[in-house]
Amino acid sequence: MLTPIIRNKLDEIRITYENGCRRVRCFCGRTFNTSIIPHMKREHSEEWEEWGIKFAKLRNEGLSYYCIIKRFKTKDGHFLFTSRVVENEIQRLVEDGKLELEIPRKEKIDEWQPSDFRIRRVTSWSFKDRGSWAVHQGDYRGNWSPYIPRTLIELYSQEEDIVIDPFVGGGTTLIEAWLTNRRSFGLDVSPLAIATANSRIQEMLEKSIGDPRIYLRQDLMPIAVEGDSRRLRHHMKEVGVLDNSVKLVCAHPPYLNSLRYTATISEDLSRISNPVEFCDQLQLIAKQIFDLLAEDGTCAVLIGDVRKSGRIVPLGFLTLERFLKEDFKLRDIIVKMQHKDSSTRFWYTKRDKLDFLIAHEYLFIFGK
Repeated sequence: MLTPIIRNKLDEIRITYENGCRRVRCFCGRTFNTSIIPHMKREHSEEWEEWGIKFAKLRNEGLSYYCIIKRFKTKDGHFLFTSRVVENEIQRLVEDGKLELEIPRKEKIDEWQPSDFRIRRVTSWSFKDRGSWAVHQGDYRGNWSPYIPRTLIELYSQEEDIVIDPFVGGGTTLIEAWLTNRRSFGLDVSPLAIATANSRIQEMLEKSIGDPRIYLRQDLMPIAVEGDSRRLRHHMKEVGVLDNSVKLVCAHPPYLNSLRYTATISEDLSRISNPVEFCDQLQLIAKQIFDLLAEDGTCAVLIGDVRKSGRIVPLGFLTLERFLKEDFKLRDIIVKMQHKDSSTRFWYTKRDKLDFLIAHEYLFIFGK
């Protein structure tokens, strides 16, 4: 439950729509286009800090980000902000050392392996059901569907091969690698990401013991470390991964700053808004992936396009160009459809502003 003070403030907020545009009136009486969050951070910092701490408490109680934003609906039933806002605020509090976040665990594992898995031999993929076997959850923003790394792992590696993920996020790739008896390593600059990935791995270990449905080789237990992926070779060497030894790289980098994964960490690529600067940094990572990859290895990169000031930024094609500059050979391009983007409800299309929502991503398959 929300405190009476928070509830009273929410009840004073009003959201209206004028000619298709969203208008939000704050409890202080001022009105803003689309969102009052920047205003609250600037003019009502104490209230916003209280809200952020409540976000974290609800999260520690096991509520999803979506359930949290439902708690903070206005009196007339409108969503005040997206799940992304909640996650970003929790990240800031964790990075500032103001709270410890408990990573929620699944109450029950219904199945350890996907009963409906099949390898799609076409260049368009769509996963309306995200996939929730083993310890997978969709609570870490931006995580890809486990069907993607599962397909890549089955296609491009064998048991005991080395698989790495330089943007490990919530650990989806590592979970799939362990379930399929691969040796896997993950890296991420976000402490929240590493805490989530390691919590999922530990949860797998604990829940698999004594469960006759699954056997996990403890010598293949994944390793997730905190670090900057622009120093990928350095971090991999520290955990025993050498050049020319990696069979598969599964990379799902940020899409510029469309979704920030940290609140205060300057090395985070998701804090870069300039496409040229972003691609410069991504190319540094591509060069290191090339060196780590075995001669018959594969690098798969999932990346999407973004909008800036109403114009499309073809981030997918820009990324493709940078990997080709590092001597990667393009094997395939797969177009993946996006589903259930929680930010969709905050978009309002007008003929003179925005005609289409972006609903596609590119999966590039590279070899050496």
